[in-house]
Amino acid sequence: AMLRLSVRPGDRIEDAAAFEVHVAGSEANVAYAAARVGLKSAWVSALPDNPLGHRVATALTAGGVDTSLVRWVPNARLGLYFVELASAPRPISVTYDRSGSAMAHASADDFDWRHVADTQFLHVSGITLGLSDSCAEIAQRAMTEARQQGARVTFDINYRQKLWGVEAAATASRAAARMADVVICTLEDARDLFGVQGTGEKAASHLRSELGVETVVLTLGTQGAVAVGKEGSIKRPGHRVETVDRVGAGDAFSAGLVWGLVDGSLELGLERGLAMSALKMSLRGDLFRFDAGEVTALIAREGREVGR
Repeated sequence: AMLRLSVRPGDRIEDAAAFEVHVAGSEANVAYAAARVGLKSAWVSALPDNPLGHRVATALTAGGVDTSLVRWVPNARLGLYFVELASAPRPISVTYDRSGSAMAHASADDFDWRHVADTQFLHVSGITLGLSDSCAEIAQRAMTEARQQGARVTFDINYRQKLWGVEAAATASRAAARMADVVICTLEDARDLFGVQGTGEKAASHLRSELGVETVVLTLGTQGAVAVGKEGSIKRPGHRVETVDRVGAGDAFSAGLVWGLVDGSLELGLERGLAMSALKMSLRGDLFRFDAGEVTALIAREGREVGR
């Protein structure tokens, strides 16, 4: 997890007089969103035993996330990142200050794997793989332990070019995908990391073949998402969105996907994921601050009921 510091719209980081502070971090965002819609959710990480670390834990706990498995580290630091939410023609700009964080220095022996793996679903982000060699080992251990105890594993490729290069990310992602039941990836990452050709179902099928995974879910931006598995393919359209803040939308999608899978429906997972992603983009900050009723209402309002 990190703290995100955002400048006001129209400001630049280099001369900003004030920053808006948000709790952030890929798996933390997913755990928070899952808890908000009623799933029993826990988050495993290492945090500095100082006010910044406790701010993260307090925010997640307030959203319903179990943080009892967090490892508290004295004299450590919390990663930060700074965001300019720019308007066209400028793209969003992100500056990271995360080296040497408590989690980056953690080891696989620091966690109680019996409790970590006691779950129906384990979600891992590719960002964690790129933080450090030890973080990659932690993620791999978590996935292995979870599979051994009968849990299903979802893995979001989540490539960040400011974190590591294409070749290293592709190699690590391939290894992680072999331990996952469901792989989530953007169309852009599928092309950049794995040379996937085509769009939609064709691209998803290519990625599934490339990674050798049971199910691939490919997100297509405004075009929605497509899933390809052993029983065929499912495609659902996106929602109309007036974007306030797109950061964290992918994590909200992952939480919605898992929510649907918990209820036994991949199609429902796509619908919930797309609805949660759209709702998240209407809020400032990384965290998904809606409930299950609001997600269901959006799906129903747009006439997108799913047969179950």
